[in-house]
Formats: sequence, C-alpha cells, structure tokens
Amino acid sequence: MDVTAPDRSFPNGSAVCDYWLSRCEGFTVRAGHRTLGVVEHVAGTLTGGRTESIVLRKGHRRRVVPVHDILAVVPARKVVLARRHEHAKPAARFTGAALGRAAAVAWALALQVAHWLEREVPPLVERIRREIAARNRLRTAPTTRRTHRAANRYAFALDQQPLGRGRNVGPTRTR
Repeated sequence: MDVTAPDRSFPNGSAVCDYWLSRCEGFTVRAGHRTLGVVEHVAGTLTGGRTESIVLRKGHRRRVVPVHDILAVVPARKVVLARRHEHAKPAARFTGAALGRAAAVAWALALQVAHWLEREVPPLVERIRREIAARNRLRTAPTTRRTHRAANRYAFALDQQPLGRGRNVGPTRTR
C-alpha cells in the first residue's frame, strides 16, 4: 500500500504564502490550464515584507502579475496558482425573439442598401460612360495631355480575315 502525502498549497494572505511569494523565483505560474510563464524576479516588497508583484517571463515576453491575482503557492511543485481572467466574449448573444428581431433589422438594412444601389448606380455608370466617350473623342487625356491609343482604323469583316497561323491574324496585303 503506497500512501503519498498530497502537495500542500498555501492560499494568498497567509504568512507562508507571503514567505514563498518573496522567494518564488523560478516557479511556474499557472492560471487554470494555461501556463503564464516562469517567475523571473520579485518586483518589489510592500511595508511589512509583503510582495507587491512578480515578473514572469515566457519566451521573449515579460509580464507583471500583481499579488492580488495570486491564489496560492505550492512550494513542493514550485508552482504559483494565479487567478484566471475572463477573455472577451461576444457583445450580444441572440436567442429566440431577439434573433428574430436582429434578422428583421438586418433584412431591412439590406433592402435599404439594395434600393440605394438601384437608384445611384445607373446614373453613375452613365456618367462614367459619357466621360470615357468624351475622352476618346478628344484623343488626349485632360490632365496629362498625352495622346490616347487610337482604335484600329481598318474594319474587320468575316470575309476579310484570313485563316492564318500565329498570334497576329488580320488583314493581309495582296501583292
């Protein structure tokens, strides 16, 4: 029969915990199932010999943990147990009627956007088409004064195009 003594933990606020917090360099700090890091050094002591905070190191990062976030110290395992901080949660959880209201609001917003696009896009497309046509008539760009590439002057008709090989298939000169 193998009987082992459980590792003793000392809760924050006890004199033994204060003692071990002032001498916990090299201890692993855990919060729940996560390892926060290893204690690099004790940051400072308050009056009466109490530790103010500890500095952790994990990889190249350093992190300061105040003593009020420490839950307990387990000296036999060289572990400091810290308080778990809640991570950010979604702003709103939709259930039941709230989901129906949110879907209705989203649908109304989508309809407004669709009506706006239906009203605004055709005039915009027409303005762009007119500007492109005007620039092609001018043959110069208004801001750069460069000549635009002119369209091919010869017309392609099905009977004029030879069935040749290569990339540049077009009208050929006759001899």
